[in-house]
Amino acid sequence: MKNFRHGLWLAAFALSLFSLMPYAQADSRMIVEVQADEEGRVPSVQEAIQQALPLLWDRIVASKARGSLSDSMKATPFLQRVLPRSDSVRVSFNEARVWQYLDQQKIPYLKEAPRINLMIQMSNQNGSSMPQTVELLRADAESVATTRGILLSESGPALIVVWQWLDNRQVHLVVRGNTAVPEFSETRKIETGDPLSQLQIWMEGILLTARDAYISGPSQAEMIPPLQEKRVGGLEVMLVIEQSAVLSAQVALEDALRQHEKVEAVIPTYLSTSSRQYRLLLRGEGDAWMQQWFQQRGMQALPTPQGWLVR
Repeated sequence: MKNFRHGLWLAAFALSLFSLMPYAQADSRMIVEVQADEEGRVPSVQEAIQQALPLLWDRIVASKARGSLSDSMKATPFLQRVLPRSDSVRVSFNEARVWQYLDQQKIPYLKEAPRINLMIQMSNQNGSSMPQTVELLRADAESVATTRGILLSESGPALIVVWQWLDNRQVHLVVRGNTAVPEFSETRKIETGDPLSQLQIWMEGILLTARDAYISGPSQAEMIPPLQEKRVGGLEVMLVIEQSAVLSAQVALEDALRQHEKVEAVIPTYLSTSSRQYRLLLRGEGDAWMQQWFQQRGMQALPTPQGWLVR
């Protein structure tokens, strides 16, 4: 009877937070919906509170530090509001208390949800695109983003993921873009079984790598120095391309530009299907060759005070 009364007291305390605390959450990651189980049973308030805290840690704590936070630790000190519903329980956490605890424990975390423009491309061993697989990977990535505190948005820096099947078992990956993740590539052998599930696990790892890069590393603005017209030993210009293009065409154009003898680096600063912006680091002091280079590819390049506008 004593334990029963104690449980009722905790439930009443949690529910009282609903009326005592004003509801004004700036960070959507602090709101966790604990859904009904497979049998349709909605968890009790106490159960939902304890289930919600590990889900919160999954969203905000660095992957390498997640194991230092026990899933059984008490959630009550972090609570702000509990709202039972017909098919779920909404648990809201107090943002200031959460940050204070993580700071005191020196646990690395994401103070803000990173905004990422995820762009996926996959080709089979013959070079043909695989749109259905891309759609499935995109849908799974959106689910991962929700549970791991990532905002997928075209307004964010681009994370370009390009997969190329080399044969029936091997897949080559190239990750590029203008997130905090440096460009990298790798080749993996797909084991027997469902290849999609293995690609989904691979995709989740890429997203977590991109997410965690914003925890301890510098921001992209800090990684790339401000635009200057001239650098030591070369010229730095802005390139704006206003032309709709699929991801494969964008990547092909970037690669061709990187391979030019007068181009030292191509740094994307904004990428979308209809417009892209780059910073070009050139060798030498001239950039007049760019007009003819784009013209040979059926595009018109117009000079601007900062560089070139291509249409």
